[in-house]
Amino acid sequence: MTGITEGITRIALDAMGGDHGPAVTVPAALKAIEKGEIAVALVGDRTAIQTELEKFDSPAKKLVQVVPAQGVVEESESPALAYRFKPRASIFVSAGVVKAGRADGFVSMGSTGASIAAATVVYGTLDGIDRGALGGPVVGYAPNTVIIDLGTNVDTRPGLLVDFAALGNIMSKLVYKNENPRVALLSVGSEEGKGNALVKETTELLASADLNFIGNIEPNDLPTGKAEVVLCDGFVGNVILKLTEGLGDAVVEHVKEVLGETEESDKLSNEIFERMNILRAFGGGPLLGVNGLAIVGHGASGENAIANAIGTAKYVMETGLIGAQQAELDRIRAEVID
Repeated sequence: MTGITEGITRIALDAMGGDHGPAVTVPAALKAIEKGEIAVALVGDRTAIQTELEKFDSPAKKLVQVVPAQGVVEESESPALAYRFKPRASIFVSAGVVKAGRADGFVSMGSTGASIAAATVVYGTLDGIDRGALGGPVVGYAPNTVIIDLGTNVDTRPGLLVDFAALGNIMSKLVYKNENPRVALLSVGSEEGKGNALVKETTELLASADLNFIGNIEPNDLPTGKAEVVLCDGFVGNVILKLTEGLGDAVVEHVKEVLGETEESDKLSNEIFERMNILRAFGGGPLLGVNGLAIVGHGASGENAIANAIGTAKYVMETGLIGAQQAELDRIRAEVID
């Protein structure tokens, strides 16, 4: 996006990603621009995007650029095969726009696997990182608690959990402004020595690191904010994420059944939804461990959530998180004897 006013953050939005495509991503982009200091490259099918843009008479359109792409990576597709056979798909073109210096980061509500593949292949990973990791708040009752990994790395070794600790620590400091984040391992018991081999071996490594490591916490500690950084493998993290979302949906339905459709029940339902479905309510979070900014969101996100995700991209860019990760990884690794 050339010719953009200095000081404006430029975001590439995968306009075809998510459950709703341009019908929602286009107005979301305009809404984000209207909040100020953001320009958006809408990446995807030019005709579909232009059709939606024509529905709006907004000065924000001056800060929109349409970048053509061909095809979409579906959730059911292999990201690796998609990159091979659909290199011009919207998510890969979005990452390419950033790599070429025409945007500061990308946002996608599309296939999580494809977003991770795009960032990993196009941006490249930090030294010693094979694949990026998703981390962020999941339980709204503890909005400053970063859980990492949320599903990217389902099979994890102790050394990788140490890397997660470093990435989560710097994210907590810069994004959530926690001066000395408490770092904990998610386990089946809070006592020392509880847990599987992964937890026990990682405990030994973290004990020698310059981190505020407090040991184990249990899942029922998550809503209390007992730690600011919680470590687990991606299998466990994704189960927690989906269980929390499912419980939120179930409780919302129960509230409606018991209280009926009233103003008070709607208010309570919205509150519960936001606290139990953070990604769907507020957009998404950054992919950690890659050489660039990638915000990965929930496929069911609506207009407000996507606009929030674009705003999150701007905020994360301003914190300096992307450039600070490698130094933190190097610092922690130097202290740990693996």
